[in-house]
Amino acid sequence: MKRVVFFHPYFGDGGVERTNLGLAKGLIENGYQITFLTTAYTSHFIKEVEELGIEFVSFGDKKVSSSVFNIVKFLNHISSKQNIYFVSCQYYSNVFSMIASLLVKNRRNIKFINSERNHLDEFAINKGIKSQIILYLVKLSYRFADTLVANSRETAEDLSNFLKIEVKFTYNPTINERLKTLKNEEIKEQWFLNDQRKSILGIGRLTNQKDFINLLKAYKVFNKKDRYKLVILGDGENRNILENYIKENNLEKDIYLPGFVSNPYKFLNQSALFVLSSQYEGLPNVLIEALYLKIPCMSTNCKSGPKEILLDNELLVDTGDYKRMASKMQDILNNPNKYSTPLKKAFTGVDRFTYENSIKNFVEVIEG
Repeated sequence: MKRVVFFHPYFGDGGVERTNLGLAKGLIENGYQITFLTTAYTSHFIKEVEELGIEFVSFGDKKVSSSVFNIVKFLNHISSKQNIYFVSCQYYSNVFSMIASLLVKNRRNIKFINSERNHLDEFAINKGIKSQIILYLVKLSYRFADTLVANSRETAEDLSNFLKIEVKFTYNPTINERLKTLKNEEIKEQWFLNDQRKSILGIGRLTNQKDFINLLKAYKVFNKKDRYKLVILGDGENRNILENYIKENNLEKDIYLPGFVSNPYKFLNQSALFVLSSQYEGLPNVLIEALYLKIPCMSTNCKSGPKEILLDNELLVDTGDYKRMASKMQDILNNPNKYSTPLKKAFTGVDRFTYENSIKNFVEVIEG
């Protein structure tokens, strides 16, 4: 039996983990053995890992840079009599995967696949010496990969132009049975039910990438607070920054930060508007999920994904422009007929992101 090893530098509660769980399920159905390998993790998705029968291996709470020899030892152990597809996720961990690829014994039995989930804009936005070093190492080391794959066409094209080598793309298995089942779960959380206003929703880790501070600023300018509350689902290192802004601007009764929730879809399914405020992405799953549920959406025009998903500039605003974001929020909610055509186009375009299509394409990529 062929084995696919997904290497996560940190297995937490994000979109990469959710995507890989979907890919793992599909690969298992196609006869592959699956291992999730990580250097550190949280318990958010461990139950699902166990239910799917995925082997879970952690090196303990270690830095990725300190784990190269652990990766080599692990691969040496499992690759002597078995073909391995080693799928590394995200730029930083991919660099160290490439170092490991030069040190393993049974290289002929291992196919190293670098999977990119964010656009190169990540390095332009997260300025600093560390980002520049990683970007240099990306260009230096990626030639040792057997396959490069991104989760959007734009990311693949831009990365290919940067590296001067082929980068394939395959969409995430976003529209799946889990989404179809959980969307109908009853909301029982009192903090949500006690506030009868309709909700504007944001979902994602509370990080600089997701730029929720910009969404808070837009909501502050938004002049329909009497009719709409703002809910942001997720947790992360920027929670204190967001909470301080809410407190300083007397928005405690209008904005909710409930943290990580196991089923965000039941909230998404009842929202009046979904807003993606990110500075950069790869292919934002939650935007696809909102469109599948026929929820009105808008997004920053970040690279990459939103433009490719929405198929219309009418639903986009520039990154960082909270005043334009507030104006667009009001316009979509106040004038639904004005946006019926671009939203219909976006709603009907989500078939590209079905579970079946994604698994088929991913198998073709790793076997190609």
